[in-house]
Amino acid sequence: DRIDNDIPFTDFTIGFDTAVSIVVDAINKIRDTMSSHERSSIVEVMGRHCGDIALYAGLASGAETILVPEVPYDLDEIANRMTENFSQGKRHSIIIVAEGVGKGENISAEIMKRNGIEPRVTVLGHIQRGGTPTHNDRILASSLGDFAVRRLIAGDSGKACGMVKGELVATDIDKVVHTKKQFNMELYELSKRLSQ
Repeated sequence: DRIDNDIPFTDFTIGFDTAVSIVVDAINKIRDTMSSHERSSIVEVMGRHCGDIALYAGLASGAETILVPEVPYDLDEIANRMTENFSQGKRHSIIIVAEGVGKGENISAEIMKRNGIEPRVTVLGHIQRGGTPTHNDRILASSLGDFAVRRLIAGDSGKACGMVKGELVATDIDKVVHTKKQFNMELYELSKRLSQ
């Protein structure tokens, strides 16, 4: 499966939208609990090499901090911001961690060392792979499947099918395999601005 959205030459992979939806739902439930108990939480999500699930789910759920493998982070800065928020009366926060960054438990321990605040860790694990597909994933899968079959019938093989800006595209499989997907820094910067 490629739910991490780590395949280049397509905006989204099949299953990514469903995974993000499941993560956002879980974060909303965790936030309710953390808010009522005045606690902070680290939510560890899938994304060993690609932080898109963390980025999209964190942005959609209003996470205060999003840690992804594509962007270096500073634990001192994160701990200081938590302390500042705490002193201003905001006694809960959500930190989304893509698994490629490191274990949520280790990050929690490092934050605790720095500011005395111990975020509770929730590892969502394989729950992100299950569930009923979203309508976006169903439509994407149907469109890509139909496009792939039509390309094969026309004698065009050795291609990976994707959708870029609403257009179906076929890219040489060798090019796809040897290209790393670009991380969406604009969206990441938006998430940072909104969480301040």
